[in-house]
Amino acid sequence: MSVLWSQESPYAVERRKWETTHTEFGPPGRAPNFTEFPQMLYRAKRPPQGGAQPLLEHCIVDDEDQRRNMQSRGFFIGPDHAVQMLEAQEREIATLAAERNFLEARMSPKARAEAVAVDDTTIQHVPEIPRTPIHRKGWPRGKPRKSLKPDGA
Repeated sequence: MSVLWSQESPYAVERRKWETTHTEFGPPGRAPNFTEFPQMLYRAKRPPQGGAQPLLEHCIVDDEDQRRNMQSRGFFIGPDHAVQMLEAQEREIATLAAERNFLEARMSPKARAEAVAVDDTTIQHVPEIPRTPIHRKGWPRGKPRKSLKPDGA
């Protein structure tokens, strides 16, 4: 059951002192002022079972240091921005996967075997196979030394 308060009642007079917008109690009693903190940050993720709708995580920060800390962990101001960043990250991964598939088709069998070995070490997408240096036996390292003896001596 709702209660109707007249605008002259002590409750409505006190309530107007705290309001910053027009309400059923009358015009506002104090001016609105912007406070940056506390602030809510969002991070978008795909659900583990899959699906098109991303999950949103949120956290509340109380100062600039906490905000920088959470932004380094992938949190953003506003849920729309978090979803946009998730989609941009997924597009980047898709581009890297397409580039790797293009290059794998032109690899030698030995290089392809190395790529498969790297893929088997993790369940995540590996966009670039780390280079392994080729050590050839018998090759001198660096520049050849100059001989101090003249030729034929």
